[in-house]
Amino acid sequence: VSGLPAVSMNWVSPIVLDPAKNKDRQTTVLLKSSANSWLRTDPNIQPDLVQYPDRGFPVEGEMKSYPLAVVVQGTFESYFKGKPSPFIEPTPGAAQPGAAPTPTPTAGPAPDMGALSTSPASARLIVIGSGEFADDFVLQLSSRLVQDQILNNLQFVQNAVDWSVEDTDLLSIRSRGTYTRLLDPLTERQQTTWEMGNYLVALLALFLTGGLWYVRRRNEQPMELSPSSALVHAPATGD
Repeated sequence: VSGLPAVSMNWVSPIVLDPAKNKDRQTTVLLKSSANSWLRTDPNIQPDLVQYPDRGFPVEGEMKSYPLAVVVQGTFESYFKGKPSPFIEPTPGAAQPGAAPTPTPTAGPAPDMGALSTSPASARLIVIGSGEFADDFVLQLSSRLVQDQILNNLQFVQNAVDWSVEDTDLLSIRSRGTYTRLLDPLTERQQTTWEMGNYLVALLALFLTGGLWYVRRRNEQPMELSPSSALVHAPATGD
């Protein structure tokens, strides 16, 4: 995410990391919301600017920053640890309803295709609070507002794939692209301060340029003329 100014997460849920389960793994928060975020349980996504002109939605609960995408690195236990291998076909009709099927080897000599119980220590897992940010329909809606939001989201997906397979060279190459940097929102007072500051700087620069030009003109010395150039030759006239 070093080359990304921002990522738009649509209808995302926060992620809670369990310290006890991840004590032997390395965890990193990739994306997080701003400090002005809160959780909502109402599925209505239509803003009400009449009743809530500032944000369009009522503030529910505590406003704080929430993790939205995390990375977990380390060893993971397989879902099939201590369970029958998914590569072995169960005996048809032998299991009772609701009972776990009894695994039986397939006919003929089959190679050893037992399921792995644990992953290698270099395994990487990227968890995102919602997959809607990369949905085609959502991206089409976002393209009508700001084009850069689509590019940032797609680049985040590409970076995640490259990083998960340890192809970090593509990350440095792709991050050289151009994009519009986002500015932090300003209050009305801050906007007025910056506007007046721009006018003041332009006015001071104008006075400084005029003062330097006046001092230079005042310090200029008159050009000395040579005696020969000072003589004026009048043309001879005769009757």
